[in-house]
Amino acid sequence: MTQITETLPGSRSSLDGEIPAVRLGIQFTRYPGMEQLPLPDSLRQAVDDGFTLVVLNNIAAELAGGVADTLDEVAAEARRAGVELQLGLGCAGPAGDPATVRADLRRALVRGLELGITEFFVYTRSEREGLVEQGRYLDHAAQLRLIRANLESLAADALEHGARINVKTHEDLASAEVLALVQGLDPAVFGIGLDVANLVVRGEDPHAVANTLGPMVRMTHLEDLVLFPVPHGYRRRLRAVGEGVLDWDVLLGGLLAAGVRDFTLEQHRGMFDTPVFDRSWFRHEPHLDAPELGQLARLGVLTHDGVARGDIPPLTGWDDDPAPAERRRQLLHSAATLRRILNSIGARIAAPATILSGEEGLS
Repeated sequence: MTQITETLPGSRSSLDGEIPAVRLGIQFTRYPGMEQLPLPDSLRQAVDDGFTLVVLNNIAAELAGGVADTLDEVAAEARRAGVELQLGLGCAGPAGDPATVRADLRRALVRGLELGITEFFVYTRSEREGLVEQGRYLDHAAQLRLIRANLESLAADALEHGARINVKTHEDLASAEVLALVQGLDPAVFGIGLDVANLVVRGEDPHAVANTLGPMVRMTHLEDLVLFPVPHGYRRRLRAVGEGVLDWDVLLGGLLAAGVRDFTLEQHRGMFDTPVFDRSWFRHEPHLDAPELGQLARLGVLTHDGVARGDIPPLTGWDDDPAPAERRRQLLHSAATLRRILNSIGARIAAPATILSGEEGLS
């Protein structure tokens, strides 16, 4: 991937002198390990655990009337605790009727703005081999143009309210494609949501990409990973931060130096392969280069060595979803690891203004 040396429109420079406070965030639909909690209680649990940033994956159920809309209560609770709410707007395409996609995105944006939210993210679901949509075949370039048009439809509302919309580095897009999308849009509105674990699915080195995209990153979606060799390439599985093969000192130090101040944990079970041993796969991956593929192989070796030492469970042990207690353990371990590393490099971690229950958290 080409390294960026000039200042990008909409990017931030790293700050000299004292590093300002950073925030630890948690992203969820329902709270990890405590999924039975209603949304207001999930917010309270996040505060108890010491998080000062809560990112809701989406509010589709509330907008559709499938669950009780407690969002105003959640927003008020967050304000009392000094916690910022951020929100996922949903999928920006390319599948679906464009008018419907844009209307759904706008409904979520408008509701978020009513709640006082000003930082949002979207994800994408493109098909690199092409797809048929509304009776038309769309190659990947056409899909990217449609995604861009969907995003442009949100720009005026976001700009009027001083809100930002961040395009997530999802499994379907290479980081250069995400960067090109954002650079083609209004820099006052659009930025990047960096999901480090997704980058290996497109054969990219998370450490190099984080360094390249850092000045454009406004949101983060953080979890660790392991890469198991399989007959056609590598199989990604996700782990708690510090229990995988990513170098978090390098990642966090680089992002902090680039001006990133929000570090948000995400836990999901997305299972993807990177078929680097299949020659035909490369026809749809023009961004790939040898150095990054070499780093992918290095992560595979680190995974192999971890399994041999007994530090990483073998691939056969990754088929079942973790129990609630294990999801809770992973969350607390990830938060403690982020806290330890950020403290070690001089960051000041903000704490909630109010602890809403008597339970001990991470602050």
